[in-house]
Amino acid sequence: MRIAMIGCMVMNREISLLTAKSENIIRVWWLRQGLHDTPDVLRAQLQKTIDEIEQENQALRESQRFQAIVLAYGLCSNGVIGLRSRSLPIIVPRCDDCISLFLGSAERYRMLFREMQGVYWYNRGWIEQSFTPSRENYEIQRQEYVRDYGEENADYLMECTNSWMTNYKCCAYISSPLGDEPEMEAYAKQASEDFGWEFRRVPGSMMYLETLVNGPWNDNQFLICLPESRIEADYTDKKFRCVACGVDDWSASTI
Repeated sequence: MRIAMIGCMVMNREISLLTAKSENIIRVWWLRQGLHDTPDVLRAQLQKTIDEIEQENQALRESQRFQAIVLAYGLCSNGVIGLRSRSLPIIVPRCDDCISLFLGSAERYRMLFREMQGVYWYNRGWIEQSFTPSRENYEIQRQEYVRDYGEENADYLMECTNSWMTNYKCCAYISSPLGDEPEMEAYAKQASEDFGWEFRRVPGSMMYLETLVNGPWNDNQFLICLPESRIEADYTDKKFRCVACGVDDWSASTI
């Protein structure tokens, strides 16, 4: 099967390994980490990429055309809601975000979420690709505030922008099935000490990502949004459903 995949850079290592081993023929379009912080921007970037894939697909020989678009994204702050395609099915894992993908299932994520109240998640991809809480990163952030707003305002801005941290009590580090990474675990453990959080090491799993890359995509774990349809929110554990597109759905499409 020929698959066009759109992935977040936090999963670059895992997905690169899986696609290299897959019997499917897979090309990946990577988007930068952090787009979920502004869901409308994430949605626009995903839709733009879907449109580009479909446009390119039309120019390919029939034997080389993609047969599906796979998103390595969950709900991601509703960033996938409203996405649609004209000619290819879109496959989306039924989960809140990439934490479920790193843990191996949405069910395991929900179980651990209930078990560890106020948990902040770390893993190698997040540490490498995003601004994870750490004393070092916060000093960098403070120096940026000093540069832009002056010494007097820096401490106040730090207090305002980082007040959310009081809601967290636990640092959970998801270890990688790809191999030991002592420097990454040490980073997370140091952050837990710096912020007074409990430290937990949680074994990661490739099971969900393997199925995302290779299939089969069963309805319990994945939405298959058919062509000429869009993704709509479903306020259950299934997260989304597929609904037929109306005329207005194509007003902003590039195809």
